[in-house]
Amino acid sequence: MIPANEKKCYHVAKSEYPEFFNTWLQSVDLLDNVDYPDSGNRQNYFCEPENFMFNGLYSGATALHALNRQQEATASNLAHLNTPGHRRMIFSFHERMEQTEQSQARPGMRVVEQAADFTQGRHETTGRPLDLAISGDAFFSYQGAAGTMYSRSGVVFRNPENNQLVNGDGFALLDDAGQPVTYDGPLSELSIGTDGSIARRDQRFGKIGVFQFDDNRKLESENQTYFRAGSAEALPAEQFTVHQGIRELSNAHPVSELISLMVGSRHFEASQRAMLMMSEAMQENTKS
Repeated sequence: MIPANEKKCYHVAKSEYPEFFNTWLQSVDLLDNVDYPDSGNRQNYFCEPENFMFNGLYSGATALHALNRQQEATASNLAHLNTPGHRRMIFSFHERMEQTEQSQARPGMRVVEQAADFTQGRHETTGRPLDLAISGDAFFSYQGAAGTMYSRSGVVFRNPENNQLVNGDGFALLDDAGQPVTYDGPLSELSIGTDGSIARRDQRFGKIGVFQFDDNRKLESENQTYFRAGSAEALPAEQFTVHQGIRELSNAHPVSELISLMVGSRHFEASQRAMLMMSEAMQENTKS
């Protein structure tokens, strides 16, 4: 049998790029005549007749992997267009150059960063006293199950058991001192000032906590609606405006997200076709 290192075989985890290996196994079978290290674990070794073809397949595999993640993010953005406070998910990509044990570069694409877009979403006027929105780079704070969480969503309800103002997940809205906001009067008499001050019949009795961060990129996303401070420092916000009777929806735009979905699908299909053509060429080369 031909030693694996003489036939330019590569050790790659099969689970890393499943699209690549499915295509490979359907069209090429170079594994039966190769002597593999690692107790002959054939699922982890893939060999090539021509290096440039393998690099092309590897590049296509990384592209499929990255595009698949982008498509999932775009689909999520579309699904949450009307979710209050939802932040659009974005990706950045970078050319991938990896060195194998044979000191050969394998090009491709990799996801450099998956992050939330913190630009302001569109405001929808509801007239509901407990619908709040923020203009400016700031967040409301909530008492989460595992600590304080921050969100752009200010849609809250009154808990009849303790009169706390809570959101749809039951998390209490916090004031500027980190305590749950409570209100036991008629909602028609509740007024929220542009600075977050809470008043009943013009008698102020508290202030909603509104915070900003030294770097929003350090925030840890819970589900693109809630964020934890992580390594970022939470500070009292300075330049903001709180609006009562208005809610902020997602900052994703349906037209741009649909275009992104279609473009991503075409790129995915193009990468698949290119990989299939290279696989078929390698198969023919192996038979000859």
